[in-house]
Amino acid sequence: MALEDIFRALEEQAESECEDILAAARAQAETIAEEAVEQAKNICTACVDTSGANMRMKASKRINGARLEAKKRVAAVKEAAVTDAFETAARRLESMRGSDGYETLFRSLLDEALAGVKGDPTVLVDAADADLAMRVLAELGVDAEVKPEIATAGGVVVVRGGGRILRRNTLEDRLEKVRQSVQSDVAEILFT
Repeated sequence: MALEDIFRALEEQAESECEDILAAARAQAETIAEEAVEQAKNICTACVDTSGANMRMKASKRINGARLEAKKRVAAVKEAAVTDAFETAARRLESMRGSDGYETLFRSLLDEALAGVKGDPTVLVDAADADLAMRVLAELGVDAEVKPEIATAGGVVVVRGGGRILRRNTLEDRLEKVRQSVQSDVAEILFT
């Protein structure tokens, strides 16, 4: 019996050791499972945070793109309004020729264009102004050839020898010069 008691004691000891090993394994398995759950939560949180950051970045890009597009549209509308204002002014200049003060205006434009010109210049005018140009040149005592070769709402182009332009003094040229210097002022007046 002593042998049986020894075997039984060994079995009990083996069972006890197995139980301890199993308990330790279960505890380790629980710890591993808890760590896995915690890591899964951290991974999910990181994914959500990354997705949120990506979505905020995409939303920000879209908002900025929309703002830029809106600014471009507003700028285009403003540019169109300014262009329309100058086109309206150009159309009004076309009616100057029929006004009472046109002859005085034409005389001033011609006199200004001829100021300081030496020699015999050629004066280019619109066909509608050819007679007026000859009459004003005669009154000014200027010997110049008049050629009705340009299309303009009014004014003159003075050329000399070989067609080299000395001065452009048409209503359209003056409007363009004014446009370059006051375009921003016109936009401000239109949009404030």
